[in-house]
Amino acid sequence: MGRVDISYRRIFVIAGPVLVTNFSYTMMGVIDTMMVGRLGVAALAAVGLANMVAFSILSFFWGLMTGVNTLTAQAVGARDREAIGRVFFQGLYLALASGLVILATMPLVKSILGWVDPSPEVARIAAEYMNVRLFGGLSVVLMWAGDNFYRGLGRTTVMMWCGMVQLVLNCGFNWVLIFGKLGAPAMGAAGAALGTVLAQLAIALFLLGSIVAAGPIRREFLPGLSFTAPRRRAHAAAAQTVDRGAEVWRLRPALFGGLVRLSVPIGVQTCLEMGGVTVFTAVVARIGDAELAATNAVIQAWSVAFMGALALAVGATTLVGQCVGAGELAETRIVVRRVTWLGYALTVVVGAVYVLAPGRLMALFVSADELPRLLPFARPLFAVVVACLVFDLKFNILSGALRGAGDTTYSMLVNIASAWLLFVPALLLVTPRWGLVGAWSCFILHVFVMASLLELRVRGSRWLRSPVLRGGEAPQRAGPVPSDSALAEEGDAA
Repeated sequence: MGRVDISYRRIFVIAGPVLVTNFSYTMMGVIDTMMVGRLGVAALAAVGLANMVAFSILSFFWGLMTGVNTLTAQAVGARDREAIGRVFFQGLYLALASGLVILATMPLVKSILGWVDPSPEVARIAAEYMNVRLFGGLSVVLMWAGDNFYRGLGRTTVMMWCGMVQLVLNCGFNWVLIFGKLGAPAMGAAGAALGTVLAQLAIALFLLGSIVAAGPIRREFLPGLSFTAPRRRAHAAAAQTVDRGAEVWRLRPALFGGLVRLSVPIGVQTCLEMGGVTVFTAVVARIGDAELAATNAVIQAWSVAFMGALALAVGATTLVGQCVGAGELAETRIVVRRVTWLGYALTVVVGAVYVLAPGRLMALFVSADELPRLLPFARPLFAVVVACLVFDLKFNILSGALRGAGDTTYSMLVNIASAWLLFVPALLLVTPRWGLVGAWSCFILHVFVMASLLELRVRGSRWLRSPVLRGGEAPQRAGPVPSDSALAEEGDAA
């Protein structure tokens, strides 16, 4: 048995808490919508629009921070504590730089909303909401940096509890700031944005404190951490050496550059994915209000399975990264196979619910009066979703595995090419003739092509020849990368 635990139990331990964390983030959006809805239709529409545009911007930085997961996992697999500490601080500096870039996007808010062309009242409220969210962008990227550090360690339970605390804090801050409770001014929709920012800031500060303050994480992974000048050792034999553990916080251009090169493709991929979804929504909106409402409800139901796929992808990223760091390359294929089988089990359970109970699912999102009108549109969409689930699950897991090995550019190119050279053109061509089901069927083609191309990549061995940590920032892999046949034989033997 190798040094890295890749058992089914370990996969559950990593992916299970991530699923709960993702669910808590989703519930934050649901509760925000419910609370802002009490302010009126204009506020509800404005917050929905502002959230979509704001996340389109922030999604790039969400992808950017996931590189911390990969590098941390590889350093853990290599059992190099100093490399783990160095990766954390480079991620922290990348988060600080990202916060400044997010601030620089604030002057673009008015132009973006002008391009969308909402009503003056909706535009005013949306601008107030977006300005607060972007002003607090540093809070969320710091939180994501801490989140991905813990994911790389394989300790996802920490973020599970943080996600639930964040949900409670967000509800409390919203109640105070939206409606002006406890002596606070009533800020309306902007109060919802500030409530989210404050909740994220609280979690970010806790995560950073739990890492750098005195405690088990600092003792285990940041030994000798000091923000003062490095101390020279007392004994004469080491008089000219420095305490390397005390220097983990320094900016290291080689490692920082490697993190940026690894992370930028993930950010670009995530951002352009959101662009494709926006085009899809706009095309469906032209069909009719009922079709758009049914689509939104089905997407919300689909999000449950999607959160499961993302959680399994995190498990693949973390364990593949740790195996790569440990030089156990054959085990990476075992990780992919096991995570995929767990994903198929999830697909069977969720798919059965989608096919057998579409009416009950729709009743969760629409009123009893609207259900008979929308169900005929939604019923065939759930069947399409089941087909999408199989390939979308495969794509997310394989993308997570490639990310763990540091191979992020290939996934980005596949996603962009499929989305903008296949999905969007097919959408524009098929929808006028085949309507709503035709538009959704383009999703099947999109995810099938992406999953197939990533499958070809993973079957080879080139993705395991993508070193990320260079220049002595982490130990080199133990030995050369085996051939494809050797890897397959080792994986079968295991």
